[in-house]
This record gives sequence, structure tokens and C-alpha cells, in this order.
Amino acid sequence: MLQPSEWTRRKIMSAMLRISARTKRQELVAKLLDVSARLRRAELNRELLQEADALVQSGPFSGMRLSLEASWSDGAVAPKVLGSYEAELHPALCKAIVRRPATVVNIGCAEGYYAVGLALRLPNAKVIAFDSDERAQAVCRQMAAANAVADRVEVTGGCTPELLGAVMADRGRMLLVMDCEGGELELLSDDLIAGMRNCDVIVECHDFINRGSTEALMGRFAASHQVERVEERARDPNQFPLLQNRSSLECWLALCEFRPKLISWLACWAYGTE
Repeated sequence: MLQPSEWTRRKIMSAMLRISARTKRQELVAKLLDVSARLRRAELNRELLQEADALVQSGPFSGMRLSLEASWSDGAVAPKVLGSYEAELHPALCKAIVRRPATVVNIGCAEGYYAVGLALRLPNAKVIAFDSDERAQAVCRQMAAANAVADRVEVTGGCTPELLGAVMADRGRMLLVMDCEGGELELLSDDLIAGMRNCDVIVECHDFINRGSTEALMGRFAASHQVERVEERARDPNQFPLLQNRSSLECWLALCEFRPKLISWLACWAYGTE
């Protein structure tokens, strides 16, 4: 098993000194745990990416090649390599793929895990990927090229209600996958949803940012979609061969998605696409 590098040890010690100088005693342990966990996780990202030859190991996007530029963000690289990332959504993703949308819209595409993964699983679909982070856009384009789907993945900047409405117009059967850090209530207005009768939607809800987001969106989709609420759940590290020779602590750290609170998603199935 690989041990934390000298770089990580120095970073932890430096962080400990900075934090201890300005933090109340009761907060110190939690802050130091978070810092050291994230530093070790950054190393795990690189180690697992290398061991897997940058290929997703399981799940609906098994075999997809990830970007080697893991350093642009933590980006839950380790869970994505393992194929455990947002495992709660795997059944919904498989159902969405079977329904064969002609267009996929991914808002908050980050490095392209969903945009490129869905392009691979839907070889006849056009994918439009939005992200406000220019670095994320660049990595998403690189990942699309590495997986030979760049001709079908259009990467652009941040999404607005007006842009989303224009994308939704006259495109036939669609799938919208959304993770926009609390912007879902603004983007998914009642008026927009009324015109989405041919569009399935998988949306991450950020109730810790906007309280009641999940219930509000369930109400908005109730008339036009069959709505399933998906709750975050635990992972089993024993099912991943890449983790077999690591300690229990490192296994759980590799699987961690570093969420501030428990998350729920909505999978909304358009009645018009049955």
C-alpha cells in the first residue's frame, strides 16, 4: 500500500500550524481532519487514475477514458475512476439511455463525466454541455476528444433560463441532466417545465442552499412527469478490485464524494416519451 508522500506530510503540517493559530479549540480537530483527508484524497485521485489507466472501472460508463488532468479540481476523480460516483443514479441513467433521447443537455458538466459518458452510450445523440468554469469546459472538450465523441459534444459556458428554453425548443425526445449548485429552481421554472413534455430530467437538488428545493421541484414536475425521488446512500468498498490492497480508511476516503449535506436527486420521466 502506498504511503502519504513527503509533499502531503508537509502540507498537513503547514495547514495544522495555520489553522491552530486562528481556530477555536473545539473546531480544530474537524478542520484538520478535513484538510488532511483532502490532501490524501488528491494523491488517491492520481494513484487510482494511473492504476486504472484512466479508464472508468464499473457502472454505466465503464470503459470511458477520464481526463489525466485531475488537478484542475478534486472533481470526485477517485469515485469516477472506480465507477461509484453517484451510484444512486445508475438505475435512472440506464433507464434514460434505454429511452434513446435524440439530444442530451448537461448543465454543470464539469470535466465531462456525464456529457461524454452519455455520448458514448447514445451514439446517435447530440450532447450540449454547459459549465460556467472555463477550465472545466477545456477539460470536457479534451475528454470528449479522448473518447472520440468530440463531434457530438458541444461544450459552452453558463446556462440561463433563456438559453435553456432555446435549447429545449423543437428538438424532439431529450434528456436533461442537471447539477448547477443551487441554480435548479431558477432554471426549472413552471413555464419552462410546461414545455418539457418530451424531455426526461435528472436533477441534483441542493436543499442545503435553497431549503425545500426538492419538494418545490417535485410539485412543478407533477403534472407532466412521473417523478422519482432518489436518496443518497452508502457505498460498499469491497466491490471494487482497485481498493482491495488498501486500508479501510483509504477505501472510504476513495469513495467519499465530499458532500456538505445528504443529497437527493429527482428523476422525472416525461409522459410524452413513453
